[in-house]
Amino acid sequence: MHNTPSDVIAEQIRKHRKRLGLTREDLAEECAKLGAPQLTFAALTNIETGRRDRATGRRRREVTVDELEVIAHALAVPILLLVFPVGDLDRVPTISSGQEIHPRLAWKCAIGAEPPVRLASDGRAYADRSTIGEGGPTRLEAWRSVVRPIELYQELMNETDALHKAERRLAYFERVGHSDSDEAQHLLEVRQHHLIRMATVLEEMMNSGIRVPAYEVETARDLIATDVITRPEALPLLPVTAEASAETDDDQP
Repeated sequence: MHNTPSDVIAEQIRKHRKRLGLTREDLAEECAKLGAPQLTFAALTNIETGRRDRATGRRRREVTVDELEVIAHALAVPILLLVFPVGDLDRVPTISSGQEIHPRLAWKCAIGAEPPVRLASDGRAYADRSTIGEGGPTRLEAWRSVVRPIELYQELMNETDALHKAERRLAYFERVGHSDSDEAQHLLEVRQHHLIRMATVLEEMMNSGIRVPAYEVETARDLIATDVITRPEALPLLPVTAEASAETDDDQP
């Protein structure tokens, strides 16, 4: 039975530990290697079993965020999957709403894809429009004011992945001597499209004061060449490695 998110986490730690064929002693050893020696056999036993203090009724051992990151690393499982096990449970408990919601919705709330929710009497989840403090914004308004960086990073990652896919295809056509084919020319247009989309996202991020990722010199040059980025000097660059520097020197006439 899952009364709290801690119960879900405990069950998922146990499940993934057994999936890997590890004993609690084994997991404790792995956690120690990763910098958490306090996660001993006894600590992991209390975490997994949810043993409670007779006097207070509280768990003898809770998991800190730092420890959860280590355990997720040790078990080679995404940390959010320990909290919101999509595909495993039909419902997961929430403390904030006092009710259970679908793990997919909980997952989407955790990554910023959905705002904080409240459950109505009919069991449906609605965006939480309750006011924060006296005269403050609603939770939905506050969420909207901070979620834009997540949306921009997701869009940037999608465009970057699409760019790399086009570049890999172009490299293939070049290797087989078909760089002048119609498909290769189309891929050049696709590549330029994704560069412009990336530059557009980066421009909004820089104008909004959102930290942007660093790029290799060649990629940064291509992004700047789109003429979308108005402050090219603000685009951070990755440090040039010794190997890359040597290759650049070799290319000089």
